[in-house]
Amino acid sequence: MVAISRRKYILAVILFSLMVGPQWLPVLGSALAVHQLRKRTGYLYEATAELARQYGPVVGLKVGKDRTVVLCGYDGIKDMLSREEFDGRPQGPFYETRTWGIRRGTRESQTTSVLLTDAEFWQEQRRFVLRHLREFGFGRRTMGELIEAEAGQMVRMFREKLRDSPGPGAVVSMHDVFGVYVLNTLWSMMAGIRYSPDDLELKKLQDLLTELFAKIDMVGCLFSHFPVLRFLAPELSGYKQFLYIHQKLWVFLKVELEEVNPHLRGGRVENHLGKTTPVHPTEIRTLISPSSAVELNTTSALANYANEAERVGKPQINIPTKRCQGFYGCVPRDVGVRTKEIKFLRFPSVFISESQLLAICMDMFMAGSETTSKSLGFGFLYLLLFPEVQKRAQDEIDAVVGRDRLPSLNDRPHMPYMEAMVLESVRMFMGRTFSIPHRAVKDTTLQGYSIPKDTMVICNFNGTLMNKTFWGDPENFRPERFLDEEGKVVIPDYYTPFGFGKHRCMGETLAKSNVFLFMAALLQNFTFSIPVGAKPPSTEAVDGVTPSPRPFQALVLPRT
Repeated sequence: MVAISRRKYILAVILFSLMVGPQWLPVLGSALAVHQLRKRTGYLYEATAELARQYGPVVGLKVGKDRTVVLCGYDGIKDMLSREEFDGRPQGPFYETRTWGIRRGTRESQTTSVLLTDAEFWQEQRRFVLRHLREFGFGRRTMGELIEAEAGQMVRMFREKLRDSPGPGAVVSMHDVFGVYVLNTLWSMMAGIRYSPDDLELKKLQDLLTELFAKIDMVGCLFSHFPVLRFLAPELSGYKQFLYIHQKLWVFLKVELEEVNPHLRGGRVENHLGKTTPVHPTEIRTLISPSSAVELNTTSALANYANEAERVGKPQINIPTKRCQGFYGCVPRDVGVRTKEIKFLRFPSVFISESQLLAICMDMFMAGSETTSKSLGFGFLYLLLFPEVQKRAQDEIDAVVGRDRLPSLNDRPHMPYMEAMVLESVRMFMGRTFSIPHRAVKDTTLQGYSIPKDTMVICNFNGTLMNKTFWGDPENFRPERFLDEEGKVVIPDYYTPFGFGKHRCMGETLAKSNVFLFMAALLQNFTFSIPVGAKPPSTEAVDGVTPSPRPFQALVLPRT
């Protein structure tokens, strides 16, 4: 049986080599061809889209050690995301380094996160995290009130900028203004904590993550495709910086875990600002109504998660010591974590370690604000370029909400144009992105091509969300494309930013609610335009793991 399976695998690999795509060179594979295209077009998504125009919607690549299939068409994307054979997540140093050199979600490690793990471990963690988050407002009325509170904080911040401005308006950098406020909407449920925009340590961490995201991509990075470069050229390959930034994030999040679990330091912790404070994370309750606060039967999802663990055992996390000196640089053996397995009383089939909890927090921290903040950034960029869209949205806000209170999620069903604007903002962002990579868990076929086990498969959403055949004028910001003749919201099948099936993004509800309420609250109170004498902002993005708007400013004026 083993010999037969081996022969099938070898045959699948041979057939995969016949898949259409750029020529493979020894060792490099098609890496050089992709690099040259990326350099010419400026973006990896554009490079692979051009390959799709040349070879078809299913493109086979060999980048270093990795076999990769890029899907650029709706049929292939839907087919792959709907099939269990592609439910795996990639393996290798890129994915292991971010979690202490351990492959998450294996029987050997019994540790996992949410975004980059497989099979029953992924299902187990997804159910577990969602259940805990729902207990603390996720998808419920409390979630809406938390977002409304953060939107109110942001309106207050803009008013302060207007008050401090010498002129009638204030010029505000818009491309990165949303990060902390968006992060707070998730983190208040996760940890019962909200951050101040003036938190210097958090700002440094977010700047480091922005720098990291600009230097890697969803397919991986140089040391991922050519692992030996971790040892031969740790700086040139990006490995040293990758490890350094994740180390900063591990330390930051470990402190947050200690803040919500008083058992770890006797009820007192030293936070990331160096202040030792009692653990009473009640600040978030002051932002929501008393009736909703009753729904929060303890402080946060993390507190509940950690306290459940404390009933059984006290695991420890050892943050690895960084040794990035000498010829070998930072190597995997320097990245170790000591964990103790926990069995949960309410979830007898679930085994959790505190390092696992830290990995989950890392997923939530990075994914929880990244995509939503950038959708808002692109949304406001296009509102500057299409002022008629802004005016129509403001008219709808005035008609439905008025000016005496902030918009709420209860208003959302009555505001179809705002809802369409949310969908269009997400399209403009996600149309420049890839899906999280998948992995074939067995030899299979896809769209008529042979796919060997462990092949990475990734979707280029540019092929669906910016497709002229589907959208006609995809480069224009036109929310009306999501409205029918009666003005009702219609979402076509080929609108794919959140994926399909059981791997559909679990943060979809939170993301769309965030974009809706932040845009509605800001447009209710302010008008945004191109500053006098400034050039219109560029729609070109900053390439990376997810695209970012290029830095741009808006003239913010109070609405009269």
